[in-house]
Amino acid sequence: MSLKVGESGKTFRVAAGFDMSSNTELTITFYLPGGTTVVKTSADGVALGAGVTDPDLGVLAANEYVEYEIEPTLLTESGTWSATLTYTNTTPTPDDIYIGNCATFTVSAASC
Repeated sequence: MSLKVGESGKTFRVAAGFDMSSNTELTITFYLPGGTTVVKTSADGVALGAGVTDPDLGVLAANEYVEYEIEPTLLTESGTWSATLTYTNTTPTPDDIYIGNCATFTVSAASC
């Protein structure tokens, strides 16, 4: 996916490769090039996917990936970004918490 500083409305997807239908919380943590982090949760719109073919990730099965529609204030820096997915299920005791692998992507400057 091509991303540029200042863009919004694009769907960011993270594949987990396992069933997350029992989630009680889904979180994407973005690591910005300048060293800061931004955390987006279910309350911010991180949602379990229902099945899709993504041009970059391929065929994604329902409940095995999350989607997040990029907000206008997220893409503030150009450079190499990273993101991780955290899946939490509080049904069992202790909680099941899985943290996915780091996904790296580039955010380009908005200029020509």
